[in-house]
Amino acid sequence: MYRLDWLASLERSPAGVPMHPPTYVARQGRGVRVIDLREADELLGPLGYVPGSDWVPQGSCDGLAARLDAKRPVILVSGAGERSSVLAARLEQAGLEFVACMRGGMLAWVSGGYRSTRDPEILQRRGQLRDAPRLTMDLDGELTRAEIEAHIGDPSELQWVKLAAVLLHAHRSCVDGRGDMGVIGTPGGDVGELVLALHALERFLGCRLEPETVDALVERVADAMGNLYMHTDTQARDRLIATLMDDPRLSTSGVEGPLAWWRWLAAPPEHLRPLVLEHLLTAEHVGCGHLRLMLEHREDYGVRPDLVREVISAFTNLRWRGAAQLELVVLPGGHDEAAVLDVHVEGDLHGTSAIPLIAPRCAEGQMFVNHPQVAAYVRHELAAVLSEQTDLVAIAPPDRVSLGEIIDLLGEEQVQVTLGFLARGLPIFDVQFRRDGSVQIIEAGHVGSDALPE
Repeated sequence: MYRLDWLASLERSPAGVPMHPPTYVARQGRGVRVIDLREADELLGPLGYVPGSDWVPQGSCDGLAARLDAKRPVILVSGAGERSSVLAARLEQAGLEFVACMRGGMLAWVSGGYRSTRDPEILQRRGQLRDAPRLTMDLDGELTRAEIEAHIGDPSELQWVKLAAVLLHAHRSCVDGRGDMGVIGTPGGDVGELVLALHALERFLGCRLEPETVDALVERVADAMGNLYMHTDTQARDRLIATLMDDPRLSTSGVEGPLAWWRWLAAPPEHLRPLVLEHLLTAEHVGCGHLRLMLEHREDYGVRPDLVREVISAFTNLRWRGAAQLELVVLPGGHDEAAVLDVHVEGDLHGTSAIPLIAPRCAEGQMFVNHPQVAAYVRHELAAVLSEQTDLVAIAPPDRVSLGEIIDLLGEEQVQVTLGFLARGLPIFDVQFRRDGSVQIIEAGHVGSDALPE
């Protein structure tokens, strides 16, 4: 999937230079090689460098194309992007398919809320291109603590983002284990959290929200909180497209072939959108397991299925209207998770707290990755946003604390239900990132066991 991820995120400057934004680089983690082209004093200066970078100064780049692995994506970094853009264009002309500069350089990285490092260790690796780590995992049994430690690797080389930036542009992904990118995981991602928050709001108010109110609240949350995420998968996408192709009411669309249909779905004609939603909102066409389970098991979640459909519909309609900050990610089909990771950082969270991005998939292994601290923080922020919509809901801003507590309590219940369906029997690892830079991994029971922690 990295080829599709690369192409989906790739931008080009007016001069045709390939570029990726800092958000893409951070989420790729160790899946992409980062090469810093600056001088030594810049690496150790105020901007620092991207954790895990290789260092090849600009003046030492002759012959670099021949040294790079053609199958491994490469991101070039400089101070503001000028030096890296020149070399990216040159390497692409030399035949490298997956090479780009980081748009805006280290200035954009730091401004985006991502953590840099000034560890002088990099100076000992001048001109070296390190091999990507090769991990083997026991896919026939439970993952072990040693395998989890190897997957996380050196904490100093992980990508971290400030919590305040998480609210604005580093979206909350689903706990789903099929993604290659580093994530901050929560059940259902941003859309799952929206369903949860509106379900809690209905509990708080003691009445159902009208579909028009749901539409307006989703749009206002999107405006307030920036980038929102929902995912599907290739299996649900293919089932959806097959259904659309077989619907005689869409026979005049003129679209041919599955890929053309998927592109068409990005912005179908306005008069056909209600018909498309009719298909898209059926459970078998929802590729997020958490959202689909809420549609199929109302008695376990207590969430009315129509609310789930209304939130997905509002999200989809906003995308169709051009809300580019709303992301729909397609994950590969087939679950094979072998562990659950609960990720914590030491101490209480605040806006400047750094949060580690953990890739759910590595080598041949998959893990559910859950960030409960971040989820709790964001839920209280959601409660604050919702409590301000007094023209839409009869709630006073002082009630936001109570609403946040209800959202968080229901969220803790929901994650247990979802993992009970998707991860029953899997080992749970509590991954604690400490302030001294170390990481502690604790075996915390199994999903569905009496020993399952709160």
